[in-house]
Amino acid sequence: MTDTRTPPWPPDSRYLRTGDLVIDLRYRRVCCGSVEVELPQRLFDLLVLLMAEPHTLHGRAELFARLWPGLVVEDANLSQNMWLLRKALGEPRKAWIRTVAKGGYVFEPPEPVEWFAELPAPAEPAPAVAASADTGDTVESAGALEARLAEEPSAPATAAALEPEPTSEPAVRRSTSAVPRWKRWARPLAWAAAVLAIVAIAGSLLWLRDSKSPPSSAGTLPLTVALIEVEDRANAARWPVKLLREWLRWKLGSLPEVTLLTEADLAADGETSSPKVIFLSSGVASGDASQILIRARFHDEGQEQRLEVTGPISQVPAMVDTLSQQVMAKLVPGRADGWPALNLAAPAARRYADAVEAIDRRDWIAAAAISNEVVRQAPRFGLARMQLARAQSRLAQATAAIEQMQIAIESTKPVPAEVEESMRAEALAMDPRRHQQAREAFAKLVARYPAQSNYALQYAHLLSQTGELQQALKMLSAPEWERKPMGTRIARLLQISEIHQLMGDPERMREYARSAERITREAGAGWELEHGNALLMIAVADTMQYKERADVGQYEQAAQRLEAAGNRTRALFARFLAEATAAPDAASAARMQTLLAQARAGGYRRLEIDILARAAGQHYKAGDWPGYRKLLEEALMVTHDSGDVLIGNRLAMALLVEDIVGARFDSAAERLRQLRKAGLQGRWVVDLAHFEAALSSIHGRYAYAVAVLDGAERELAKLPDGGAGELRARIACLRAEARLPLGDLQAARSDWLRCGASEQQSNQVSPLVGRARTEWLGGDEQAATELLRHAQTELAKLGDSPEGSEAAIEIATLLTRTGALAESDRLYQRALPLMRTAQYQWLVASAETGLAENAAARGDWAASRRLVADARSKIPADAWPLTSRLDLLDIVAALAGDDKQRATALASALHAKAQRSGDRVTQMELHSLMPHGVVAADCSRNHRDSMTASTGMRGAGLLWLKPKSQVLAAEPALETLSP
Repeated sequence: MTDTRTPPWPPDSRYLRTGDLVIDLRYRRVCCGSVEVELPQRLFDLLVLLMAEPHTLHGRAELFARLWPGLVVEDANLSQNMWLLRKALGEPRKAWIRTVAKGGYVFEPPEPVEWFAELPAPAEPAPAVAASADTGDTVESAGALEARLAEEPSAPATAAALEPEPTSEPAVRRSTSAVPRWKRWARPLAWAAAVLAIVAIAGSLLWLRDSKSPPSSAGTLPLTVALIEVEDRANAARWPVKLLREWLRWKLGSLPEVTLLTEADLAADGETSSPKVIFLSSGVASGDASQILIRARFHDEGQEQRLEVTGPISQVPAMVDTLSQQVMAKLVPGRADGWPALNLAAPAARRYADAVEAIDRRDWIAAAAISNEVVRQAPRFGLARMQLARAQSRLAQATAAIEQMQIAIESTKPVPAEVEESMRAEALAMDPRRHQQAREAFAKLVARYPAQSNYALQYAHLLSQTGELQQALKMLSAPEWERKPMGTRIARLLQISEIHQLMGDPERMREYARSAERITREAGAGWELEHGNALLMIAVADTMQYKERADVGQYEQAAQRLEAAGNRTRALFARFLAEATAAPDAASAARMQTLLAQARAGGYRRLEIDILARAAGQHYKAGDWPGYRKLLEEALMVTHDSGDVLIGNRLAMALLVEDIVGARFDSAAERLRQLRKAGLQGRWVVDLAHFEAALSSIHGRYAYAVAVLDGAERELAKLPDGGAGELRARIACLRAEARLPLGDLQAARSDWLRCGASEQQSNQVSPLVGRARTEWLGGDEQAATELLRHAQTELAKLGDSPEGSEAAIEIATLLTRTGALAESDRLYQRALPLMRTAQYQWLVASAETGLAENAAARGDWAASRRLVADARSKIPADAWPLTSRLDLLDIVAALAGDDKQRATALASALHAKAQRSGDRVTQMELHSLMPHGVVAADCSRNHRDSMTASTGMRGAGLLWLKPKSQVLAAEPALETLSP
């Protein structure tokens, strides 16, 4: 033992026993019931320590001092070793080790610990076992993977470091030797009667394996493999083993019938099928510092397989390639051929080992930077290009990732057909424009290989990315997920949490994230990255639900956990979320700029976009709307550079709104055209239809706008219901607006009611004003006035904001028609400064048009003409909702100035446009202003009457524009304005 304390048993004691647990002190072996277990040195010492002092609380500090004297060891090592020991002891013995919260551990066996020089015979002999044909001795099933483990010197506490040092061997050697047999426990043959399944632990747990089970490496039968590096960090020659591990991990992991486990999976989960554990090591060959030895060791059908290659450093890549072929031939004989050669030189391979370490930490910034160096040195090394593409994809460098993945596919040929198929599916998933195709590709892979968890997880992710959230949840809720390795189960929990985030359900999001957090926390060493990610998801869920009341410190806790595990990329993102969530202070802008600089320096495009978008949002809240647009444009440019089309489309939609309210309709139309070409899916199609209908209404194409929105509603019915209610309300609001000019009051009333179902405060005013306008047009002035009063109450809740200003303009427009000119003026004047600052020209022109109407209603024609000119200067000539109102003012002004010819010409032109657009409200307003027969191509009297009857718009007229001047009141052309 490492501990120098004197144990309670006499020096000549060889065996310790409690219950059915027996320890052979001489040969450092353990028997748990009928199963023989070999433990690495550190675990064996820990078990002996516990046997020496049962029913005693052992503090963590004490155990560190006794097991690792004089060494600085990570705290997680003790938790991992205790976890591994429990797993090795199995049921029910693992419960003998009890954890005392914040205290340590207590070993509580059900019986006293006994010691013997010779082991007593059991009361009844076990059944005899068949003897081998050549020796007559007992036959062992699965051999010990580390036969000489007891003879090894002390090593660092990471279990993978327990492999023996390489020895000098022939340049290429393959040996198949019988597993060393145990000496008999005692003279009675009863102890040798059972066939012992040997469990070897070298850094992780190797599951109990039944020698009678069929070999899993034959043909394409399912195979579970763990590749374990046996490395000493002080060993400068450890980089070859990293190259070997990655080369094998790619080959084996690409095969759909193979499941790869990590060391942490082995340590934490006993639910998976018995894996084949491959121990990989490298070092300087004994007696010759110029020679490198690389080794792979495992057991197959009860025999140790020991594969080694030795050669100079310059030949390491070729040696790794040779050794990988030998391992593949042993594990998957039918899959050993048909793989590319390992195309890189030793210097590039050394640097590649650094990239592998960054990939293991999931530090994508470092992984991308180092992998870029590697592919420059070794342009034909396809695996490095593939891993570079994955890192770039994580950083939202989509264009670069797609390019690298295509090169990787070509440079890794030849590969098995299904491997190339999965690579091409992965390449599709890296392209945000082709997620639908990627989804279809992975759907085929999942159907063909249902046991391959990676395909299923990727398919579920693509389902969620393309809006099929319920389908993704259904797929991830199947019972078989609970039988997967721990790493897969944790990934599933975090993915379900993300889906609930997309569905806007923070409680379920938190529920799954907490499950992942608990599992990873209890599992201890090896799961730090997953634990940090779970903490981050919990923080996001709290922010979603509790807003400013959420504990922002959770983000820093997650960042520190991720940073400690080496993932500075994710830690940077966590700190950004902390800044984005916290209330801004004097230093916020500086901290955000620091984060932005770090993101740019690391090529972390997604974070750069997020930071710019967040900064844009802060400018919006601060009332700096030009700054808001500028930052959105900057973020959009980054998406163009990175190829992140999905995020680019979302930013383009935000800028499309800005174009519309800014009266930049040509720019809006171009954005709309580009977005149509982008192949949007799911709810983005509905949003796009919303903007198309808005632009169509602005151009007076009301019937087309209604048709577009009807189509959007049909599309929405195909989507999952989560959040769809808000989209339906928005469709109803805009469709009601389009129905009013068409004179469809009944359908408009129905839509306004659905519009009012919105839960957003800013959307509560529009349906009230819309209903008031509808009742006004229908001639029910009392109902309109009551609704308008209610709308003004809701307006007070919006405060000074673009949404509040837009709502104020809507209310003011109808107040003018009710004769409340002073209140209308006040609301217009309240909105104008904000809208001018924001450069929202459409809304500025709307307010100026309303003020011009108020001036005309008062008979202040000079002010009205000036305001009309100001409004016209801000909008294009085909902006029908405003230009039609401005044209009506011009007609009234011409009549007021006794310019009947001009008034008639203007009225005739406006009437023709109104007929073409189907705008019945404008037609009926002209009818109320101009006597029958004056306007060119005028409607017949019968048609005028039938229009009123069919639409029910008895209030569609210009009585509110009744002039105050007696001269104007006497004009024949204005007779219809009289009561």
